[in-house]
Amino acid sequence: MPQSKSLSTDPIEQAFKLGEHWVPGVWRYMLPVALTDMTFPQERRATCLNCPRARFEGWRPDYRCCTYHPRVPNFLLGLALSHPASEKIVRRLVADGFIIPEGMLSSPSQWAHYLSDTGEDRFGRSERVLCPFLEQKSGLCNLYAFRNSVCSTFFCLHDHGDKGDKFWSSLQTLAQQVEMAIGQWALNELGFDVKACMQRMNSLAGKVEKVSDPETGAWTPYALKVIWGNFHGRELELLQGCADLVRKNRDRLWEIANTIDILEPNKLDRAAVKVVPRKYRSEIDAEYFETGETSPPRDIWRGFKVLHKNLWTLPAGSLALSPRARIIPNPQDDEQGKAFSDCSHVVEFRSRRNARDFEWREYLHADKAVALLWFTRRRKVNEALLGHLSTMTNQHASQFLSEWTGKKVLVRSLRQGSP
Repeated sequence: MPQSKSLSTDPIEQAFKLGEHWVPGVWRYMLPVALTDMTFPQERRATCLNCPRARFEGWRPDYRCCTYHPRVPNFLLGLALSHPASEKIVRRLVADGFIIPEGMLSSPSQWAHYLSDTGEDRFGRSERVLCPFLEQKSGLCNLYAFRNSVCSTFFCLHDHGDKGDKFWSSLQTLAQQVEMAIGQWALNELGFDVKACMQRMNSLAGKVEKVSDPETGAWTPYALKVIWGNFHGRELELLQGCADLVRKNRDRLWEIANTIDILEPNKLDRAAVKVVPRKYRSEIDAEYFETGETSPPRDIWRGFKVLHKNLWTLPAGSLALSPRARIIPNPQDDEQGKAFSDCSHVVEFRSRRNARDFEWREYLHADKAVALLWFTRRRKVNEALLGHLSTMTNQHASQFLSEWTGKKVLVRSLRQGSP
């Protein structure tokens, strides 16, 4: 999604690109420097302002995947106070009771609203769960340079299929752990006792129905007084203080994040289930109930690097077109086919061989279709094949192979392939 304009020249407030994707400026400092040297999937089909889900699957063309309440850490909200468009929204959210010391976190009622949407397949179509930072008319995000880890790493379609999904999910987990750690560190540095706050939040577990408004989802005045403690009425001051600390300590953020034990209000979280209608409780992820120490960011980083390597490593041996994949001329017999009239072919992928319905499909230009059909015969991966593919597709051969093996359209063949 295009970047909303920033007036600041401070790099920490300027979104920058990882590959083809804009990410928050604070990522320059809070994540390992090596991240900026990595190769990232282009995700060519995840075109936000021309959303494929809105065009062909009934998602809202204005909100698209922004039908959720993002968890935005306090220091990012504080940084957003320096910019007119986002400042206005942050101030309103504080006044309306949607912000707690850690930042903008879903209240029990907001969580219930989200689960009811997912249970009724309303994600992307919701009339209730809508991100407050999206400018509805333009489709632009007013928090773009300060958005959270989920918003920065979510793509509805992946060039590398499941491999790409796992790659971005791992990066999201890494960034979110760092966000939470830095947010809690900043609070403690400013004299806000995070442990005491968690105890106060847990004390609300027995009165969870009084914690948030069932209609608006806002935290109730009663809950806000308990949660904010002595800082109640000084919310903006605390958010700004967190941002100032992050600016001042920007070169230490990764180091700091690896020293913090993240605390959570587990009793209140478990009690929040009572607010969720019974028929939607099956939507709750089993991990929600897990407690214990979180993995330090450095451990998540190691796992992420493995996923990155797997994403781009060329397969050894021979490859062939999967029996679950069918490449046919584009029939242009529906809205999507007509929209991609410049694509000569379409690949249809089925959940199992000979299944009647396809699991997903992707439209192809002639060069890509010819290259994939070339693998109807088994082909051995070697220098000759790579050179031939690069000529056929006008794309780097390793990128072509990593994408289509990631989507399982090309699969390893145990039999010897053609030279």
